Amino acid sequence: MVAAFMYHLYAQSFFFFLQDLQHFPRIQVKLKLQKRDSDDRKYVALSIKLEKTNFRQNTSRAFAPRFPKLKDEAWWLVLGNTATSELYALKRVSFSDRLVTNTELPSTQTTFQGMKLKLVSDCYIGFEQEHSIEELIKKQ
Repeated sequence: MVAAFMYHLYAQSFFFFLQDLQHFPRIQVKLKLQKRDSDDRKYVALSIKLEKTNFRQNTSRAFAPRFPKLKDEAWWLVLGNTATSELYALKRVSFSDRLVTNTELPSTQTTFQGMKLKLVSDCYIGFEQEHSIEELIKKQ
């Protein structure tokens, strides 16, 4: 009897977990390096395309049922070098469906070894993605 109750409780809580999990964003990140020329210099820009892939309403509201106020999702784009602990760019973005933004790579860099772009949520702890710029260069 106790085992049946525990199984029912486990199945019910697992169902609620899966139901809540559908509210969290799934974000696809596409990166592209672009060489650019301005009047006085040449530089490399990183084009970043973020797109939500789950099929919920086009909203930027965060799923925070126990938070007392409405909260909008926002994301940090952090470009840095994990080998040398250098920070190159930090950008806060917010979007409901998709976003395309650019950031300039440091012109002093001769190699992109250890350089990574991190996408970090400002409201969901542990929701982050890491993308290697070095691997992106190898693919292109």
